[in-house]
Amino acid sequence: MDVSIYFSYAELIMFSLRHLNALRAFEAAARLGSFASAGRELNISSSVVSTHVKNLEDWFGTKLFVRTGNRVVLSEDGHRLIPQISTGFQSLRDGCIELLESRLHDTLTVVAEPALASLWLRSRLTYFCNEYPKIKVDLRPSWSPPSLASEHSDIIIHFDTRQPKTGVLRRELFPIDGFPACAPQLKGRLFDQNGCLDWNKVPLVHDNGRGIWCKWFAKHVPDSTAWQGGHVYSNLSLAIDAAKDGEGLILADEVLCERHLAEGTLVVLDERRVRCVWYSMTISKDTPKNSAAFTLQSWLLENTHRSESFSSKPHNG
Repeated sequence: MDVSIYFSYAELIMFSLRHLNALRAFEAAARLGSFASAGRELNISSSVVSTHVKNLEDWFGTKLFVRTGNRVVLSEDGHRLIPQISTGFQSLRDGCIELLESRLHDTLTVVAEPALASLWLRSRLTYFCNEYPKIKVDLRPSWSPPSLASEHSDIIIHFDTRQPKTGVLRRELFPIDGFPACAPQLKGRLFDQNGCLDWNKVPLVHDNGRGIWCKWFAKHVPDSTAWQGGHVYSNLSLAIDAAKDGEGLILADEVLCERHLAEGTLVVLDERRVRCVWYSMTISKDTPKNSAAFTLQSWLLENTHRSESFSSKPHNG
């Protein structure tokens, strides 16, 4: 082998390794179709994603994307590169998972707020267990989470206000911001011939009390007392079903109500929002970093904002 060719190849490998973060940004942007979505998945700003991609394009001496407004489309050279990059990262993930699986064999008890457990967490845990088949997860919905020291739970995922305050590692998941939504057949009946909505006459659906609707009215329609009316259901799932049946308006959100909004069984009536609650996740502060509980916590944090649907059947390998 020509020595000059060998050193040129070695330098290329080292340069590629120094660009791992840029290659991750390129792969995520190519898969998700936008720098903003890639930034959310990688927990960096869209401008950092753009900088990473620009550095790669300067290195390769070619454009990898065609920019069209807020969307990006792979260029011809981008299409040539992405299969190898995707395969490479998948090999890295598989190797890491294989090593972790050889060290992890455990059953985790996850205690979660009931609505979150049903509408968001369950499908993600199915996906997690498919990736880590040696880790079994026992999901237990509960309004009142136990203490982590009670040995009845390894991870608590709940309203931040109900989490243990001492002896834990707490990580925020996401806030819930509610906005009025209803069944499409009801929306057409709520507006008068001038396209106006009388907030004093709207039928409401509540879950677990009237407090959240009270907050929304206090912020956006302070002169109305309509929040005092409407049926109160014991949990969010029942309230969503009632709203889908056209019983009234519900304060929906883009996390727990994602599927219903995507399917069109609930439609947005008003974009004005109110902060309902923060969800967070806690594990014991003594949890080892190579434990199954720490692995699940890290996985959930990494996949909180993934845009792929976790409701579809996961695939093996």
